Amino acid sequence: MDHSPFTPYFFVVAYITSNVLALLSILAAFKAPNLARLFFLLLFGWACWFNSSMAVDTPWAYQDYADTAIPLYKRFILGAFEAIITPMVLFIAVCQGLIAISMLLKGKIFRIGCWGGVIFGLAVAPLGTYAAFPATLSMAIALYVLQQRHNNLFLWVLRHRSRPSSNLASTSP
Repeated sequence: MDHSPFTPYFFVVAYITSNVLALLSILAAFKAPNLARLFFLLLFGWACWFNSSMAVDTPWAYQDYADTAIPLYKRFILGAFEAIITPMVLFIAVCQGLIAISMLLKGKIFRIGCWGGVIFGLAVAPLGTYAAFPATLSMAIALYVLQQRHNNLFLWVLRHRSRPSSNLASTSP
């Protein structure tokens, strides 16, 4: 990434950290779904802010993703994408923000947000190591698990509140 102020060491640490967190997100999706949802809320919220800032301040930096992308993506990034970088990345950032918000919610909106995250993870995987591949695939798996198993509660609800059981039968003589 020629336009980046970050060192190669930073990218190695970020790559490893991203992949470890992505694998942990799968585990969390099964064992601690609210933690996984909080992770995705923070991740997509941060990505929304980061991408919208970069799209406005240094849009040309996105062309560096061509360095590790598959050939089809590389041709697009170095070709047609150049003329539409800012609006395209701003659109992506808005979608990332909506995915983040959906992690707070439940039901259909939550499932749509998870599917948006799955599609995003699959769509950026061909960017290669600059997109932390295969972390995006792991995150897509975690989001799939979440939308299948944990879509009926708001993020801030820890579990279903059940009615207290009546012990009248056991207290009678």
